[in-house]
Amino acid sequence: MPTPTYVSTLEDHLTRPLPDEGFHLLKLHESRDFSSADPDDDWGELMRVSGEFEAELQDLATALDARWGPHKEMSMEDYAFLDPDDDDSDLPPLFRELVHQGWFGDLLYWHTGDHVVAASVGHEDKEEPVVLFAAVTGSAEGFPQR
Repeated sequence: MPTPTYVSTLEDHLTRPLPDEGFHLLKLHESRDFSSADPDDDWGELMRVSGEFEAELQDLATALDARWGPHKEMSMEDYAFLDPDDDDSDLPPLFRELVHQGWFGDLLYWHTGDHVVAASVGHEDKEEPVVLFAAVTGSAEGFPQR
């Protein structure tokens, strides 16, 4: 999908009611998996695909910055060691799902109206697909204060 399609998808989800979990998590673009018999071949391909997805993320950020103002960025690094199944965890629902998916790329995010839109590139494990994803949530919980 090209950037205008991603933006249109996000705009559409901003108008939809949020599901019970309080967010929409959208896979905008997903690569193939990288579990071929020759890991050396896959490594080079993985690096190439990751670079393409990061470029798509930057194109999306440029389009959303023009629409909603400059994005903010937050690291997901501190979430990498959390257990999403720990009921005692204070993880907000969106962040719990990102941890569950294994997507720890830095989040770019925008406040728009009473929603937060976030986007990033996720890659759970070396064999798994690379994913350009976005989320629309009605809660700023878990995001740095404005």
